[in-house]
Amino acid sequence: MSDMPDTKNKLIDAAIEFLNSDRKRLNVKEIIKRADVGYGTFYNHFESIEEIQIEALNKTIKNSLIDFKLDVKNEKDYVYILYLSVLRAINLFGNSPSIEWLLNNPKMFVAAFKEISQPNMENNFLNAIKTKQIKNASIHSLLEFQDARHYVQWAGLGAMAEVASGELTDKEAFEKLAKSVRVVDIPQKQRDAIIKRIIKKKHPWETKDSGGK
Repeated sequence: MSDMPDTKNKLIDAAIEFLNSDRKRLNVKEIIKRADVGYGTFYNHFESIEEIQIEALNKTIKNSLIDFKLDVKNEKDYVYILYLSVLRAINLFGNSPSIEWLLNNPKMFVAAFKEISQPNMENNFLNAIKTKQIKNASIHSLLEFQDARHYVQWAGLGAMAEVASGELTDKEAFEKLAKSVRVVDIPQKQRDAIIKRIIKKKHPWETKDSGGK
């Protein structure tokens, strides 16, 4: 039984690999084939396909957050980081073959982001207040940010759908969303400068085929 965690991870990684490469419906047969394990092994760790999909989503977000934090480790503009994280989410899932499944499970998607990304976003928000990048903030500002962030996550699903359909590139969808909803309560001039900087910059996760028009 000592290899159970490793086997479970193999199954999760197999599910992630499938979700990132194929638009067909995920199934146990395909997962165990990719993980090279027996059929019964799957049900030793998961009760259903839905359960492993949730685990795969959580691990994808966690891994993305680790890479994202490394990408911005030298960045001191915390408001910029908050806006950049919105673009990263749109880029990550808008260009993924698993987007159709995610759009069909929005509550689970939002819950995963809330559980995994929320502490990091709140930390950046508080750092922005401490460094006076967000002015005139009060104790209620964090609660307002939490409410706004929750709305942005739902709106972000719409932006991802626009990217997945080819209607907009990830940066075009990001700009539209960032200008139509309040990510952070800052002056419009500051917001627009941050959006412009994000759009102009080539980010580490960008690849030749991730973009657009």
